[in-house]
Amino acid sequence: MDLLAQVVREAPVPLWVIDSHGLVALANREAIRFLGYRGDDDVVGGPSHDLLHCRRPDGTPYPEHECPIVGSAGSEPATECFITRAGDTRPVRWSTRSISDGHATLLSFSPEPRAEAQIVRELRRRGSGARTSPAQARAELRESLCRTISTRFTDPQFTTAELAAAAHLSVRSVQALFAETGTSPAAEIRRVRLEHARELLARGHAVQTACLASGFLDPGTFARAFRQRFGCAPSQVPASLSA
Repeated sequence: MDLLAQVVREAPVPLWVIDSHGLVALANREAIRFLGYRGDDDVVGGPSHDLLHCRRPDGTPYPEHECPIVGSAGSEPATECFITRAGDTRPVRWSTRSISDGHATLLSFSPEPRAEAQIVRELRRRGSGARTSPAQARAELRESLCRTISTRFTDPQFTTAELAAAAHLSVRSVQALFAETGTSPAAEIRRVRLEHARELLARGHAVQTACLASGFLDPGTFARAFRQRFGCAPSQVPASLSA
């Protein structure tokens, strides 16, 4: 690995290298974590535009030719929304630099500052003690959000927006808090639902029962999410756990 690749990979901020064909040439650990991917194999060689934001926040398609990032020769900081592997929208502040004699683009990004500012205001409102570090206070707020998830996940209508409203935060702020740990509120809600469903299945409950009791309405969506997380169909859980 050359020096540039080592610097990019180990940098403490999300960095993303796009080649002249619009493909991801390199992504560091922070970028992979922020976007919720598992490792290099998930992104390197893939189309950068699709991996970052194949759609707009309102769900409409985002054509690559309208993307200000791919093919950029360098830009000042700007605001954009990226889409995580779990499908969540995360507002970011980004900038690019041309590298390798113009044959590649180095993208750097971070959570959008306005979302960060609201988190700070909420921490102050909740009266975090003077001896509590900002990082610890943010962790406590995140734990509070997780507790809300653990008590409301069985409601099929419970979403990131509902979670944010319960905490008196914006959706952006809640997403930014979870992004610090490499996940998202929607992914956490899904994880808790799937863990609960697996526990019910292990006790001998029917697949349909486990599906509905865990906050899923569509059996097909449940089965696909379950297989993606645990590597087996819901109907295989009792036998595999008893083996």
